[in-house]
Amino acid sequence: METILFTFEETGEKVEFAILGSTEYNKETYLLVVDNEELELDNITAYVLKAISTENDDVIYEIVDEDDELIPVSEMLMEQLDEFDINV
Repeated sequence: METILFTFEETGEKVEFAILGSTEYNKETYLLVVDNEELELDNITAYVLKAISTENDDVIYEIVDEDDELIPVSEMLMEQLDEFDINV
């Protein structure tokens, strides 16, 4: 499974996220990710990340938290993931 390293801007904490899916919405790229260390747990927290810019070869992502963007993107991502039981 492909992973990315994400740094939370507020705390500086670095987390390796496993990428569960990706989609395009309104010409933007989104990823559905989970903490790589939580993959084997029954209840995990998933995040939707939005690509906001590219610096050199690195893509900068931010966590999507606005419902008008999060809900349609989450629905698109969930269609790709039949094997997971996801609650939004």
